[in-house]
Amino acid sequence: MGFKYYIFLMLAGIFFLGCKDNKKLDSSDFSSGSEVSQTIMAKHDSLDKNSYKGLEHIFQDTGTIQSNDKFLMLVFGKNNCSYCEKLKEDIKKDSDLQRYVSANFSPYYINIDYEKVHHFNFGEGKEKGEANVPTSQLAALYRIHATPTTVFGDKDGRTILVIPGYLPNYKKVLEFIVSNTWKKAKDLQERNKLFADYLGASK
Repeated sequence: MGFKYYIFLMLAGIFFLGCKDNKKLDSSDFSSGSEVSQTIMAKHDSLDKNSYKGLEHIFQDTGTIQSNDKFLMLVFGKNNCSYCEKLKEDIKKDSDLQRYVSANFSPYYINIDYEKVHHFNFGEGKEKGEANVPTSQLAALYRIHATPTTVFGDKDGRTILVIPGYLPNYKKVLEFIVSNTWKKAKDLQERNKLFADYLGASK
């Protein structure tokens, strides 16, 4: 199987390296924010941060999610996900990758095993948009069926690309976003093809 074909299949959700969640994610599985005590919310906040222990200098607190005039990077993970750990380990051991992420992205690691309210804050003036979104609803919104899944967005929070599964050369994924190559595409399908071509050419 050719590398470009593998990437295309991965983006189409047919084949990827990731931890599958056989249980359908439903917001009814979690209590709403109003029903959860402050103590439990604080505990979940702490557990959420423990998910990216050792990378606190890279991943920002998911309580407030904003772009800070950079590309948005949401990494969805879960407990006992070997590929999530592999991705985090790749970032931990590569100082150049860490610097690249910090310089170009507002990165967040969201553990879908914990319910937390995320305050989204994008835009300015009349274009300003804010919303409080629980983790379960956020995962449903982005259709997270496997972990890790990385969602990239522009500075206004609009989705650029969704990458399901683990890729060994993560910096190439980031470079595709920073290069603005994706802007040449008119829709998501074309963007996925551009991404597959980009990775194939840089192999």
